Amino acid sequence: MLRRALDALYLLSGIAGAVALLAIAFLILAQIVLRQTGGVLAGGDDLTAFAMAACAMLPLAYAFRHGAHIRVDLIIGRVRGVSRTVMEAVALSLASFMALLFAWASTDLVADSIAFEEVAQGMLATPLWIPQTLMAAGAIVFAIALVDDLVVLLTGGVPSYRRQETGALEKAAEEL
Repeated sequence: MLRRALDALYLLSGIAGAVALLAIAFLILAQIVLRQTGGVLAGGDDLTAFAMAACAMLPLAYAFRHGAHIRVDLIIGRVRGVSRTVMEAVALSLASFMALLFAWASTDLVADSIAFEEVAQGMLATPLWIPQTLMAAGAIVFAIALVDDLVVLLTGGVPSYRRQETGALEKAAEEL
């Protein structure tokens, strides 16, 4: 039940990132069409920047769970057994710590923006907590995904990114 809920959370985060990417495309398209017709989309650049922040942060967990993040496995990829598990546990522990720290800092930034009633300095006086909340949500879900894989690894399971794994040489051959 918990696994299905977490997988649904990661999928929802990926979908939200895709929606943000579509929003960027539509905003840019609207700006292009309006410029050709002599119009202007007031605040279009601001909205595009907010959507870009959401697009960058929200799908992190989904991409991680599907092995889409760039990982350097020149050493870990050649190590097997307990040594590999230890190396991966150390890497996932450090990554989890850093992601949790970033999630906390992002959430604190949202709280400060609400407390000080900060607004964007562009054409739209958008409360900054709105785009910052999307960024913080992405950071939180990514931290959850890292901790999730760390727990799976430490309990003897196979981390999600390894299920998608091919060797570095095979990946390079596919790219070429």
